[in-house]
Amino acid sequence: MRFVKAIFLGALVFSHCVPASAQEDQDGPLTASWVAIELGGKPVDGLTLDYTTDRVSGSGGCNHFNGAISIEDDAVQIGPIAATKMICEGKSGIETQYFAALEAARSFTVQGNILTLKAEDGHDLVKFKK
Repeated sequence: MRFVKAIFLGALVFSHCVPASAQEDQDGPLTASWVAIELGGKPVDGLTLDYTTDRVSGSGGCNHFNGAISIEDDAVQIGPIAATKMICEGKSGIETQYFAALEAARSFTVQGNILTLKAEDGHDLVKFKK
């Protein structure tokens, strides 16, 4: 399992045009940061995803979140997600949809600098770029 996580994270780091070995820190895990460009097929901004080998965090545009991540082959499981509870006018709908999409993700693809999280039926949930 650890080997598969290393491959996933290595692919994500490689897609950023930085060799995986350059991102490895002997004192800690690999990390990567992504910015959402599409949610449910519609353009978005302000949504981020940061992760290490076993944790995710980021911003839903208003609130910050964190949770667990499990990766095996091309399968991914995120959550449960915990988030701050600030009230931000006009952003709660997108944020709720984003957090639900992260928790619904079951697989992923990486093509160039684009990471796509996919639902169990294979449709795109969220697209990110480096």
